[in-house]
Amino acid sequence: MRLGVDAGRALYGRGGVASYTRELIRSLIGSSRVEEVVLFDLDRSCSRRDTFIREFGHLPAKAVVAPPDRSELEGLNLFHAPGYAMPPVGAPRYVFTLHDLTVLSHPHCHTLDNRVRSLASVTDALVRGSTILAVSNATREEAARLLELPFESIEVVPPMLNPVFTMAGDRDADAAAAARLCVRQPYVLAVASLEPRKNFGRLLDAWSSLGGAAGAHQLVVVAAEGWRQGRIRRRLERMTGDGSVVKIGHISDNVLAALYRRANAFVFPSLAEGFGLPVAEAMACGTPVVTSRISSMPEVAGDAALLVDPEDADDIAAAIVRMLGDRTLRRKLRDRGLEQARLFFPEALVPKLFEVYRRAAL
Repeated sequence: MRLGVDAGRALYGRGGVASYTRELIRSLIGSSRVEEVVLFDLDRSCSRRDTFIREFGHLPAKAVVAPPDRSELEGLNLFHAPGYAMPPVGAPRYVFTLHDLTVLSHPHCHTLDNRVRSLASVTDALVRGSTILAVSNATREEAARLLELPFESIEVVPPMLNPVFTMAGDRDADAAAAARLCVRQPYVLAVASLEPRKNFGRLLDAWSSLGGAAGAHQLVVVAAEGWRQGRIRRRLERMTGDGSVVKIGHISDNVLAALYRRANAFVFPSLAEGFGLPVAEAMACGTPVVTSRISSMPEVAGDAALLVDPEDADDIAAAIVRMLGDRTLRRKLRDRGLEQARLFFPEALVPKLFEVYRRAAL
């Protein structure tokens, strides 16, 4: 099979879609199941191999970097669009990853530009007869309902975790990474972009209500830039000033894994997700999880998390207090989480992905 993949989000993006694209490509170029992987940059039309090497390291001979022109695309068996962008000219068959439909289910959480671009990409994929690849069963169900697609026509393969997310870290190196960020133990960790549906407002309400119930714990927030974030950013700055919260911007996956491993709990009360990658990352690092009981989060967490109503700050606060006060519960959820996270590593998912490719190429 000669497979084309858009690598643009992996080269320039941050967040869940960028992580998805990065791990997808790493898995493809390391797999014996594909003869040639042609990497495109649809964002900037870059075809310099050294640009791709800076992101992915050594590229084997079967990983070809090419401009997105007609001759290259028509020579493919299949083109996978993992980051919304579709090529300007035709390939024989397409797989389009649908990360979520929150632009339809939660339009108030997005800018107009986000809504227009996302819906245009989905429409383009459907017009071309692409195989739709959802990242969760929750997204599959949402796509069938909101896009009026036959349920059985939508494939599901979850995102693949970066192998750096593991419980087996170097304790001294982890401590040094945390110290460089002025993060001290004990703490509760939250990881998400600053955007409305990540629900930072209610998380901060919950944290503020804890008072002495949090003990010496700090709330450590790792938050990439998002949109419609002014009010939350100002509130985070105030809480950072009084010492109850530590705010950190973009960091590498290696440093993020160190913070997961050292946290007493991870909290992710999102209002809507297509998958919820930080939940899987935390579980893989052995960190007990508090997350939402709606959208895709119960599917990702399985029985390895405390589930809360994300619209109820008191419920979020109660779950945090319960988690911090019960070491036996934390140990139980850690063990369950490590088992659940195994579902999301490449060795479990690459065979499923290639089965989707096989059907899509027919």
